[in-house]
Amino acid sequence: MSDRGATARRRRSRRSAQPAGSRLRRTLVAIATVTLVITPISWILLHEPQSEQADASVPYVTRPDDTYITASNEPVASRTDPPSVKPSTPGRTPTATPSGTPTPSAPGSPTPSASATDTPTAGSTHTPGATPSSEPTRTGSTSAPRETAQPTKTPNAPPPPPADNGSMTGDEAALFSMIDDARTSNGCASLGRNSNLTGGARQEAVDRASSGKVSATGTSSAAAGGDDMSAQAAFNRLKSQSSSTILNCGLSELGVGRASERYCSTQLVFCLKYSTRVSWVADFNQ
Repeated sequence: MSDRGATARRRRSRRSAQPAGSRLRRTLVAIATVTLVITPISWILLHEPQSEQADASVPYVTRPDDTYITASNEPVASRTDPPSVKPSTPGRTPTATPSGTPTPSAPGSPTPSASATDTPTAGSTHTPGATPSSEPTRTGSTSAPRETAQPTKTPNAPPPPPADNGSMTGDEAALFSMIDDARTSNGCASLGRNSNLTGGARQEAVDRASSGKVSATGTSSAAAGGDDMSAQAAFNRLKSQSSSTILNCGLSELGVGRASERYCSTQLVFCLKYSTRVSWVADFNQ
């Protein structure tokens, strides 16, 4: 007995010698251990499915949000049929009669049947005496359109050829105008220009300028020339030497030609002076 008492005293002395912080830690560890054991047991008990089976006689109605509606034992209302539409007959507007609903009748008329009539009316609603037409009515004329006669186009007459300008140079045209003005002043008609006459007169003027034979008079032509002779000097020479030709009213067309040639006018052993000989030719046509 003395040994057991001594051992118990030693244990109590060791426990009393332990600090207070060690005892607090042991207490906290014990509480945490109990909590870890009790928590899963409580969760299992709370989420255990109900043992009672749901009453299958009570309908459950679900919504899109997965919530339940309170069950009701009242009978579900009968589904109302959509109104039936009678087939339309030609010339008649179809009327919709609700199925199962009696149509109200005027006073004194027989009581209508409670059932809806589903058979379309076979009678025609056309006015008596009117003959139905199987073809649609055509408006307007049925005759083929008449072709409109197109006016025939007459070919246009070819335009007249352009007037002949005589193909003259400026100096040649100046002499032409002087001769024509002198003729109209003398009572003659105006002269026409002719390119062929101009070409012939110009070639003759080249030959006369080269040979030096610059003066000539004929029934339908006249020539004049000299050193550096102008158009005015040529007209004066022609009017004085060949007036009968240039004032002949029987002549209707005229071509004027001019040409020049450089030659030695003063020569001893060699040429001391050069001059330019000008030849004018007026060529007429009846």
